Amino acid sequence: MNILHLNDKIAISGGVEVYIQQLMELLPEYSIGAFWLGIDNTNGNYNIKSYLKEADNKSEISFGKLIRYLKEYISKNNIDIIHIHSLSNPKLIEACFKLTPVVRSMHEPRIVCPGQGKFWRNSERICDKPFGLHCIYHTYKEGCCNRHPKRLLKAYKNVLFETTKGNLNYRGIMVMSNYMFEEAVKVGFDTDKIYLNPYFTPSVDSTELVVEQLATKKSLLYVGRLSRTKGVHYMIDMGLALLKKGFDIQIDIVGDGEDKEFFKSLIPVEFKESFIFHGWKSRDEVDIIMKACYLLIFPSIYPEAFGISGIEAMMRGKPVVGFDVGGVSTWLKNEETGFLVPVKDIDGLTEKTILLLNDQNLYKKMSKASRVVALREFRKVEHMSKLLNVYKQALN
Repeated sequence: MNILHLNDKIAISGGVEVYIQQLMELLPEYSIGAFWLGIDNTNGNYNIKSYLKEADNKSEISFGKLIRYLKEYISKNNIDIIHIHSLSNPKLIEACFKLTPVVRSMHEPRIVCPGQGKFWRNSERICDKPFGLHCIYHTYKEGCCNRHPKRLLKAYKNVLFETTKGNLNYRGIMVMSNYMFEEAVKVGFDTDKIYLNPYFTPSVDSTELVVEQLATKKSLLYVGRLSRTKGVHYMIDMGLALLKKGFDIQIDIVGDGEDKEFFKSLIPVEFKESFIFHGWKSRDEVDIIMKACYLLIFPSIYPEAFGISGIEAMMRGKPVVGFDVGGVSTWLKNEETGFLVPVKDIDGLTEKTILLLNDQNLYKKMSKASRVVALREFRKVEHMSKLLNVYKQALN
């Protein structure tokens, strides 16, 4: 069996690309060929980038040439299934339906929400309404989607396509959390086609764990995009509150994004040395920082589809304190592997973090439980078993 992954890019810029990269490494272990193309649309023409061969790259080609390219690529590499990830292009996806069986991963709400986030930006509230004409009204009221009429119409038509023709033609839709499953059902996706398969994280040997925190200055870690939807400003407020209370802590922020300078501006001069902005780091570099941290803070205020950094921390025996949004509760077990706090409740976030800073017995108990849950529920073997079953069902 050979699988072609289609995404809008191949450059690693987030959890989606990290996940596809992991599949590219893992599928051959199961005697399955893995291929990955990044396809983006620029000014009506298409660019193709291949993860495996630069010779396969194409620039500024027409839609007709793109489809001919895909047909030849599928034939040459004996592709059995196209696996679509973060790609919004009804014309291209519909063409794929005519080439091979197609499955889709719902990494984010892009196929159920024109704004792709189920989040009202102006009021910083989670949207609990299923896709419909109200989306146009809320775009202008809440800024939850691009307001340019042509772009809004395009985004609306993308979701309309997914919930009608996509629903009929996908052989399987994979979601990573109960939240995403429910959102797919709300807009009418066939429940027989939806497969719940949480993300996985590579196992870490127990000898590599940092069991005892030797440094007096404890690191509170954030890993992710620097965007207001990710709630980094809430973590900064919490960090400032802890520093003012005299806690000897360091706030490590790994990632980059459009709101980086805004977040930096929130930190008073006298506390700037306690906040370290690391920028984007490689997987190995993030692992080193995560290994040394005390616990992970997960402050997202929009409904995360999952939250890979959470299970990465748990695998390393790190408890997590985070807001209870979207799919976070799929992996963050309240009062077992850390604490779930109502969204935007800074006092609650601060209180639970203080509890773990002060109570070492509780910290060690949750540290152990975090690793147990990660090893039990989020290893690659469980994920791959379910994924291969979806592929087999698609071929049948």
